[in-house]
Order: sequence, then structure tokens, then C-alpha cells
Amino acid sequence: MITIVEEKDAKFITHAGSFHADDVMATVLLEILYEDIPLARVAEIDEKDTDAFVYDIGLGKYDHHQDDKVRRDNGVAYSSVGLIWRDYGIQILEKLGIQDYIDEYFYDIDDQIIMPIDALDNGEGERISMTISSVISISNPFWNSPISGDEAFLKSVDFMRMVFNVYIEYLKDVYNNELDWDDGYDWLDQVMKKIVLDKANEANCFIFNEEGDAIDMWKEYGEEIITYYNKSSKHAELGVYDVNKMFVQPLSFEREETDEVTAYPVEQLAILMEHYHKNGEALLKEIFDTCIHSEVSRIQGMDYVEAQIDLSEHHIMILEQFVPWKGTLLKSESNKVNDIYLTVFPSQRGGWNFQGVPLSPASFDTRIKVPEEWCGKRDQELVELTGVEGARFIHPGGFIGGAENFESIMELAQRIVEYTEQNKTH
Repeated sequence: MITIVEEKDAKFITHAGSFHADDVMATVLLEILYEDIPLARVAEIDEKDTDAFVYDIGLGKYDHHQDDKVRRDNGVAYSSVGLIWRDYGIQILEKLGIQDYIDEYFYDIDDQIIMPIDALDNGEGERISMTISSVISISNPFWNSPISGDEAFLKSVDFMRMVFNVYIEYLKDVYNNELDWDDGYDWLDQVMKKIVLDKANEANCFIFNEEGDAIDMWKEYGEEIITYYNKSSKHAELGVYDVNKMFVQPLSFEREETDEVTAYPVEQLAILMEHYHKNGEALLKEIFDTCIHSEVSRIQGMDYVEAQIDLSEHHIMILEQFVPWKGTLLKSESNKVNDIYLTVFPSQRGGWNFQGVPLSPASFDTRIKVPEEWCGKRDQELVELTGVEGARFIHPGGFIGGAENFESIMELAQRIVEYTEQNKTH
């Protein structure tokens, strides 16, 4: 059982703010191993000052934000969940009663579930829509969400617990009876169409056509559905496009093969859930709802972001409250948008962050250049290198960093802008 507690009462500690697939799945593994998890989610922690099990924060044994990342033999860097699985995976499987083929279980789970989470969290591999990692990403509270970050975190732990448990069931079965994936994909085609039509009925659409598949139904009724939930038709066509891209289309066509590491796909998860528990449809409906509501929230923040783009100065856009901004900025037609190198916004972990504008929606590369010696540095070392009092961290990849207050983050951002300008390639 996982209980969110104050830091002084915690036996386990991870980071606050936006959660990711690695800290969520790590929490699932620790729950199996230790059962009772009094957990604190904190902005920062020095591992030396606590007896708690600290992960994905603190630069200790089960963090991965150091410069010298620990890597597998195949070169893929570990994240917190991979480090925990490396050290405790066999024990976790034993607690689940696995005896036969235990090494095969360990390596299969690492290959299919754990390692891809590691890769994506470290900025490696390929991000694609409708994987277990992307579902966790969109499960963070929307900027105007009625639920707290801790509530959303626990809900995501429930999701990842289900992922892990059903994959264990599949492995127990697969050594004796291979699942019929063709039948599973036939079921998926049928249920996807039903899910879209059910949502159209819920949104009081006039159903005049049921010919075609899920993509056809979304083309027919998507704009009305988005308008219904947004209570406005403004930007509805963008919502239709984005929900199609993030949910309907990925689950309606066979995935293209890729040589890159990527996370476990939702369609396979749904087929397993339907096969073993008859709740694959409920799973897909819940994810569809999340996609729609996250997109509606993004649409509602678009006007604010557009206004801040027009107010931007000196290559910096300032958000006084965090709003999803990348999609809006990259699609904006403002004559100032191409001049923006980075965005400054309040951090969910306290203080303020800067983040570089990506070169494209799927790119890890950004418009900013950060001095190499700053990347991966934290606290006093970073203060000394940058000359900015209150500087907290810069990610090893250089695309994001933080400071204690607005004045400090602006000073840090301005220095990065100056460095970027000096190192432009013409």
C-alpha cells in the first residue's frame, strides 16, 4: 500500500512535480518488494540526510541525473526504475511466486517494459504515441486540473501496477499457450470504433453515419465532441487533429517497425487486459477520456500562451503560471515566435524553470546552446560556474534548468541567450 506522507514520516522519497514512467514504475516495484510504502514527494533531498529509500532524486544510488550515467552493456542508460530492477528484480519475481524460468522473466521484463522506460527518460530511444510512457506523461495534472499532483501520481501508480501485473500473467501463460494476437487486433478494431461512437453519444452528437472504422467516426464527430467538452468551438479542429494523432490513429494501424528503443504499446496492453480480465475496453475508454480532456485543457491555455508569445522580449517567453506551451508555440503564426529561444515558468517542485524551445515537436534538440561545463551541475557548483545566485540545476542535456526564484531564473536565462547568440551557426 502506498501512502503519501510528509518528508519527516517517509520511508521512501522521490521527486515532486511532474511524474514520469520511471518514478511511477519504480514505486510499483518497491510496493511489491516492501508492501507498505510511506512515500514523500519532495522538491529536493540530500540522500546523506535521510535513512529513507531515495529514488529518482538526490543523485544517489537510485538516481540517474548525474553526469556519469550508469549504462547497460548495450549502451542504454539506466533510469531509477532500471537501477531498482537491476538490483531487486529477481527478489520481486520471487515475491510474486515465480520460480521456473525466473531469469527468462527478469530479462524479458527488462527488455520489454523496464529498459524502454529508462531510455526515454534519459532522452534516448524514440517517443511515439500511445505507449505506457506517453500515457503516464498525459496523466500529469492539466494546468487547470481539479486534482492534485499527488492524486494523479497515485492514479498513475495504479495504471503501472496493472501494466506490470498483466505482463507477468502473460509471461506465465506464454510458455504454455501463445496468445492469438490476430484475434486481439480484430477485437481492437471493433472496440475502437465503439469507443468513439460512445463518446459521440455522450457528447449529444446527432449520429447520422456509422459506416467505417474508428478514424472515420472520429472524422465525423470529433469536432462536435471537442466543442462539447470545451464548451466552445474555438480551436476545435486542432483538438480533432491532436486527439487523432495521439490516440485514434496509433491504435487504428499496425505500428511501423523501428530500430529505436520505444515504450510498450497501449494496443498490446489493451489486448492483454481484455484477454485476461475482460477490461481492455474500459482501459481504452479511460485513456481516450484522458486524451480528450488533456487536449481541451491545452486548447483553453492556447490563448494565454499566444498572448505571452506577443509579450516575449530578448528571446524569452515568460509564463506566470505553467501552461502546456510547446505545441502552441511551435504552431503559432505570431511574427515573434521564431525569435523565442526559451520559456520561463514556475516549477511544480518550487522555484522557477527555464526550458529550451524544441526544434520540432518530437525533437530532443532545442534552440538554445548551454555551456557544456554547466550541464549536469547543481546548487553551489552551478552558482560558481554561472555566477547566478539561486541557480539550482541544469539537466545534463542542457534543455531545462531551475533556480530558486524568478530573478535568478531570468538571470540564468539571459546568460544562456547571450551564449546562444554568440555560438550561432550561420
